Amino acid sequence: MAIDTLFREIAAATLVFFLTRLFLGSLLLLLLKPACKLPPGPKGWPVIGALPLLGTMPHVSLAQMAKKYGPIVYLKMGTCDMAVASTPNSARAFLKTLDMNFSNRPPNAGSTYMAYYCQDMVFADYGPRWMLLRKLCNLNMFGAKALEDSAGVRAIETGHMVRAMCESSQRGEAVVIPEMLTFAMANIIGQVILGRRMFGEKGAKSNEFKDMVVEHMTLAGQFNVGDFIPAIAWIDLQGIEQKMKRVNSKWDALIRKMVTEHTELAHEREGNPDFLDVLMANTENPQGPGLSMTNIKALLLRTLLLLQILVYDNTVLKKDDEDNQWHEVKQREDE
Repeated sequence: MAIDTLFREIAAATLVFFLTRLFLGSLLLLLLKPACKLPPGPKGWPVIGALPLLGTMPHVSLAQMAKKYGPIVYLKMGTCDMAVASTPNSARAFLKTLDMNFSNRPPNAGSTYMAYYCQDMVFADYGPRWMLLRKLCNLNMFGAKALEDSAGVRAIETGHMVRAMCESSQRGEAVVIPEMLTFAMANIIGQVILGRRMFGEKGAKSNEFKDMVVEHMTLAGQFNVGDFIPAIAWIDLQGIEQKMKRVNSKWDALIRKMVTEHTELAHEREGNPDFLDVLMANTENPQGPGLSMTNIKALLLRTLLLLQILVYDNTVLKKDDEDNQWHEVKQREDE
């Protein structure tokens, strides 16, 4: 009992110490920072800033602030400074006119622990390596010629999906559309990136893959107090960073297995390289900095997630629309 009491007192004293330090630090920064013209916005509170003002529907709160303060609103989010652009013209100023000043994204827990420490094309700093990543993706995945070359793969996998649906229907089994789409999309991505299908048949492995995608999306969208008050990020008050590390370890194991199997079958693709072969060939770039293995793994993870997220989002939106329509019909019947 005495030891438990001692630990509680130490924990309480530590928490009070850091909160006091944060409060005094924020106060000193407020008093000592040089005068500079900032966009208008709410003053907020010490340490936590304007976080409580966002409420449960941040988009609504931000729209109300834009009506009150103007097209560009300054917010103190925790101890971080933020500017919110609410009109096309103000957004154009950030994304086009001054794009070089705002091209890099500030790191957060998600980009650190679930994007290989900001090494993918989304979170990597603008520079020669990022431009190389973009060039390779445009030429070999997203360009018109690349999409035309992969049209046959998409047609074949769509045929496999429709055939599987028919077979399930003939057996009297339920057809779960999100699982079917995830299975088909994963195999399309696998053939484009790796030159082979990721899953031979729909089952436990493809469902586990879908669960990993959903878990990744869920964690990436959660509010993490450490992102807005970096001084206490190491405490991981919500346990989110620990969950992110666990999810990333699953993805890393899957990607390392994919790369190893891909390397072992390199002799079968001589003269017909896939996207991963192109990436591996650019690890040593004589014209500038080459890609590291971390860059390649981060890009593979982002590519695997991207199209799966589009499928998942469309399915969720369709389900929400159906639910809303059902509620409207029910309300009319009650009336």
